[in-house]
Amino acid sequence: MYSSSEAVCALHEEAGRLRLGLGGGSPWLPAHLDPDGVHYVVPDPASYYWPGNPDGRDGVIRWWQCRLLLRMYDGEQVSSMVAVLPETFTALPSTLPRRRQLRLLHDARTIKRDTYLWGRDHEAECGSQSCGFTAEPAAGPPPAD
Repeated sequence: MYSSSEAVCALHEEAGRLRLGLGGGSPWLPAHLDPDGVHYVVPDPASYYWPGNPDGRDGVIRWWQCRLLLRMYDGEQVSSMVAVLPETFTALPSTLPRRRQLRLLHDARTIKRDTYLWGRDHEAECGSQSCGFTAEPAAGPPPAD
């Protein structure tokens, strides 16, 4: 339910490695997350993305669509989406009461900026002098979720 910056990046890398469809490994995200921030991961699938749904690959959807509430290096909170295997999600630490979890899901759903919009606005100032990230020629803001 809550996660460190390293764990959030690991979720994205796992989603990319397994080609789950949401998320992917990229040096952009770890460079821009608050390294000491607490980030939240909440399952928030559309009804057709619940695990066990017979509409997935090989007849079964085996991952959860999760919403992320992320703290960026400048302190702004943004949302994102990532595909997470159920066993990976259950391994995340969680001591938050159910009421707090529901509030976080509401916050993540209603936040106006996601990682794409934050990255697009940050792109002009992005670099080794401001955030420490040096983009490769084709790199830029992450794709829209």
